[in-house]
Amino acid sequence: MIRSMTGYGQSEKVEHDNRCIVEVRSVNHRYLDISSRFSRRLSQFEYQVKRKIKENFSRGYFDISIKFDRIGSDGLNVKIDMNLAKRYIEAVEDLKSELNIGGETDINSIMRLKDVIIFEEPEEDIELYSNILDKALNSAIESLKAMREEEGKVLLDDMLLRLGSIKESIVKVKDREPVILKEYVKKLKARIDSLLDGIESDPVSISQEVAILAERCDVTEEMVRIESHIEQFVRLTETDGAIGRKLDFILQEMNREINTIGNKTNDYPSSQAVIEVKSELEKIREQVQNVE
Repeated sequence: MIRSMTGYGQSEKVEHDNRCIVEVRSVNHRYLDISSRFSRRLSQFEYQVKRKIKENFSRGYFDISIKFDRIGSDGLNVKIDMNLAKRYIEAVEDLKSELNIGGETDINSIMRLKDVIIFEEPEEDIELYSNILDKALNSAIESLKAMREEEGKVLLDDMLLRLGSIKESIVKVKDREPVILKEYVKKLKARIDSLLDGIESDPVSISQEVAILAERCDVTEEMVRIESHIEQFVRLTETDGAIGRKLDFILQEMNREINTIGNKTNDYPSSQAVIEVKSELEKIREQVQNVE
């Protein structure tokens, strides 16, 4: 099965008023590369996330965003430093007494003094966070897999269509062989006749020349190999696992064979067919670059 390396997955899980939102994006890459974004206090989960990605994917660049928050609160606990507040009040009373100043001590003024109000991060349940993250990450990965597989089907349909076009083009080249030989014999006889000026040409020599050309223009071996490569390509797309690099290697071999065919055939229709094959191979190769 062909899987694209491009996709997106998202999931949100909530447990005990704790919410975890996971977003996973992937694009093509030669190897497996993972970039994850956490707040500093949750960086300990980075290994857990990367391990999960490695268990499910072989290639691609992954950008992962993880967010934790508490539903219905800002996630902060508010406390009053009573001892500090009392010391502030005592200091104010001492100041009033020393300077003989009247008036009541305003609670709002005391609350605004430095460090009287303390905002604390709530104590975190690491095990709970880990469980929520695991569930959200699994769900996001499944969503990402589904998108990559769907995109893979589109890539496969396009590549199979182009492989069919390649088959048709190499058949055209094969069909041109007898035509090329006939045209060569005709031109060869005309050239010899013009040089001999009426003297009868040696049919044996002409036959030898034609045989040499026939051997030089024979592309049967290359065609058989290309057809074999096409069959290997198709069979490989029906297997599981990472196959992108293997498909790319097969395309390289097909390109090598079509170059040889191009060197052996030198008439215009054959050259056009070879160009069409090269064009289709390049388009397939561009698609294969996005296959896992």
